[in-house]
Amino acid sequence: MLVKKSLVIFSLMVSIVIPPSANVFADGARLHAIVDSFGELGTAQSEVFALPEAEVQKIINNESNSGNNNHLPCKSLNVAPCAGDTGIGMRIYLPVCTSVINTLCIESLAISPNSDSPLVTAKYLGGTDGLTFPADPSRGFPEASTPSRWQVPGVMHMGNADTYVVKVLMDAYISSKTKKLFIFDLNAVVEGYSGPDLKTGTKAEISEKQRIALALHLPNTLTGWLNGRLTNPNISITKIDDSQNRISVEANPVLVPEVSVLLTNEQEATLPTPYYFRNPDLVTWWTSTTAGNNAAVEWIRQLSGIMKDTSSAEHRSWFLSTVGNNVANASNPCLQNKNQMIGLVTTNSAAYSPGAPDFFDGFLNYQVAGLHYRPDGQSLTIGTYDLLMRSDVARCLYNFTSAPISATVSISTESGSSQIATTIVKEADGWLQLGAYGFTYSRPIVKVKLTGTIDKSKVKSASPTPNKSPQKVKLYTITCVKGKTVKKITAPKPMCPSGWKKKN
Repeated sequence: MLVKKSLVIFSLMVSIVIPPSANVFADGARLHAIVDSFGELGTAQSEVFALPEAEVQKIINNESNSGNNNHLPCKSLNVAPCAGDTGIGMRIYLPVCTSVINTLCIESLAISPNSDSPLVTAKYLGGTDGLTFPADPSRGFPEASTPSRWQVPGVMHMGNADTYVVKVLMDAYISSKTKKLFIFDLNAVVEGYSGPDLKTGTKAEISEKQRIALALHLPNTLTGWLNGRLTNPNISITKIDDSQNRISVEANPVLVPEVSVLLTNEQEATLPTPYYFRNPDLVTWWTSTTAGNNAAVEWIRQLSGIMKDTSSAEHRSWFLSTVGNNVANASNPCLQNKNQMIGLVTTNSAAYSPGAPDFFDGFLNYQVAGLHYRPDGQSLTIGTYDLLMRSDVARCLYNFTSAPISATVSISTESGSSQIATTIVKEADGWLQLGAYGFTYSRPIVKVKLTGTIDKSKVKSASPTPNKSPQKVKLYTITCVKGKTVKKITAPKPMCPSGWKKKN
């Protein structure tokens, strides 16, 4: 099974592997669920812990580590176990920017009642009760706060109030040797609430018609791709100084179908892969994963039959997340730039590919997956997909000149057939924006084809023929299939592309 390493390295993170007694109901059934973010299942306060420097180095270098066995929670950086020469791990909420706090902070929030109305600037009301930690520059430790409360005068959410909460939760580590901050993951959520505070108030959904703009100050070491639960997004990235950027994302929330089901032993035995959710020890179970996990698409395949291809519930979400450790795995060097933010991919699908789209045969491909019906079992689940990508990255992929770029967006089903979807394509302010809306699920692939003017100076010419006669290389041909599509590959060592199967 493929799991994000972030799922097993935090002491208060919901684990995908649980003891047999947890999440087990009276009839022996176990709950299995796909969630947007494990971070939102934690406590509403910042958490800091000490751990050995060797463990910090393993996490920074993406090596196997011992999980949370050596994590010791701290109430202060000045007392044991966090005092002294030790590695530090944290799951902290970012504070609001002030004249003193100007990095790793929330600059502003603005919300409009609908997409046709201007944004209204929010007023900061304060934080919430919970453990906080002051910044310690000598150790490279940033300010750690709690979720922040805001009021947007006259802009009401679906709970009939104008109060909102912003949660920007960061998972990070500090080496005791270098004192440098390593950001593993960062999630930002905007929600509505009704009541005097978050503890006694009630969470409320935001209307899909509302437009939300959130601005953050983040280190310029935070690069690569963003993903999330948004639609019709705009992004702006400006330099603050040599070490940080202002990142502003404006978008509408989306209606997200949920996947949550109780399975008994007998039901699990009927899955396409029986006992798929059991671990090899047959004692622990895989009970939850994030929508952007590599394995989430397979979850949909396993659960669609027993759930009658019907979502368990729905919720509206405005959610933004960094994509840790996925830039280097992108399928093309143009998508691997580690010096800047490259793009933003958002969808309402129950499961989606983590990181950058795959670039293959001239197409940007992005895998999404979901159950076919809404909770009523009759209405179709309607998909949304948005891609924002730097224009220079798009030109790099195709060797285009600075002339305008056009594009086509198509939805390809598993059988190889195409779905009709409403698409948008536009280029402005250095960003290419593409969107596809109105398609249905099971496990379709969103395919983007860009067209433009080729820059011939960037196209590599054929290598000159060497003086000596080249040695003849023997070529082999194989047949690869994907749904109803058949492709022949000829090469010295032919291999089928990812997602294709070799035909015997």
